[in-house]
Amino acid sequence: MLWCTTDVAAQDVPKLVLEDQISVYDRSEKLTEPSGLSVGTRAAFWTVSDDHPFILGLDSNGVVILKIPVGKGGKDLEGVIEDQINERLLAVSERNTEIISVDINDPSKVTRHPLNEMAGFSDLVSEIGSDWQKNGLEGIAVDPKTGKIYVVKERRPRMIIEVSADLSAIRSTEVLSREAGLISPTEKDRDLDISGIAFDPARAGQWILSDTDSAVFFRSFSEGVVYRYRLVRMYDGEWEPLSNPEGIALSSDGNELFIISDDGKGSLLLRYGVE
Repeated sequence: MLWCTTDVAAQDVPKLVLEDQISVYDRSEKLTEPSGLSVGTRAAFWTVSDDHPFILGLDSNGVVILKIPVGKGGKDLEGVIEDQINERLLAVSERNTEIISVDINDPSKVTRHPLNEMAGFSDLVSEIGSDWQKNGLEGIAVDPKTGKIYVVKERRPRMIIEVSADLSAIRSTEVLSREAGLISPTEKDRDLDISGIAFDPARAGQWILSDTDSAVFFRSFSEGVVYRYRLVRMYDGEWEPLSNPEGIALSSDGNELFIISDDGKGSLLLRYGVE
């Protein structure tokens, strides 16, 4: 597919409207470096903090209400998703280049699935080279329509990697180059990253978050168009760019987009209406 890219003007659809922003920094509950976001059933949201080996459940006000340990090896967590079809939580470790699976009904059941132990890994290495661990895994998503699992590689190259439902095999890869529509007017292509992804089955597309660009892209498969949205926050009554957006999630009805930022004590959970 040949993609074209456009910044979003007032008449473009879908539109994002910032509706709320709340602080989520909580040192006492190990929520100091938010990275990754998912809507949930046992909690309103799931997130991870890449300096602690926990999956954290948040209520709708961003307060930590659940803390699920994933073991000492589960450090540098960068993404999380609740896989409702298989009743599990999936997190990615950038340092270990692996997917961690937690049984949502019995959180003591934790399994690890390194990419380099999956079938199809040799094909991945042939595509991205021996430095495959650099600029590694930053996010994970489950397509709610198909149940397929996807992880995202941050950059050099930016990539979506499809993994089998049993976490044993790499099924396919897609490089998100300029030709795939990910273009920033402010960042060099080699520096533009991916920090998260969310599927939008109702609009037949994907929301792709970029930390370095302080933006989110919507890829419309039906139109073959990529829309870019600058992300902002309110500070002292003024709009300013959102620093370090690291996690993204879409409500089940597709009407709300949630983004979490990793900005120290200024870390935020933001809610955008999708119109």
